[in-house]
Amino acid sequence: MNKKDQLKRGPLRHVYHYKELNSLFAVAILAYLFFFHILFSSTLIHLYHLFTVVDFFLFRMILVLVLFLIIPITLYFLLMIGINYLLKRWMNNEAKENETSLALEEMTKAQTTLKNRLSEQTSIPMYYLKTYALNKFETYFLHQRADSLKEAINLFEVEQQHVLQQYRFYRYHGEKRFSAMYEKAAEFENQVT
Repeated sequence: MNKKDQLKRGPLRHVYHYKELNSLFAVAILAYLFFFHILFSSTLIHLYHLFTVVDFFLFRMILVLVLFLIIPITLYFLLMIGINYLLKRWMNNEAKENETSLALEEMTKAQTTLKNRLSEQTSIPMYYLKTYALNKFETYFLHQRADSLKEAINLFEVEQQHVLQQYRFYRYHGEKRFSAMYEKAAEFENQVT
């Protein structure tokens, strides 16, 4: 899904798209503003003097803001969107997007088929047919912590709740580094079956 979104947003997404903005955007827009003001400074100053017929401070500040900031930034986004659109067409992004959509659709169908086949051939509930849970069950049986599927599920649920409580505790206190165990447990909870 992520690749499909990136293809939709185009190759210049990092310098104009609100969902993709990063440090590259900051550098690009600062460079653009610098060159824009070098090229059009005399025109902007002339326009400023042309519109300052009213000798009112607030009006002048708004005029400076509009002429020197809002108009150049608006032109920047229009320019980037236009160039991005042309690049998307030139790079055959629509064809790539369609290929990605088809691949995603096929993967979803294969996943559904696999889940259906698994649910028919096993007594494990669908909710637990995820790699994380199955690996846990395997360790429980290997280390003889569980003798039946019911015991393994109960043990998994108890451990899962404990791990998630710790995970929430660390997140609440602003811990940036989580162990892989906590991240996997939270990921398991967020996965859709």
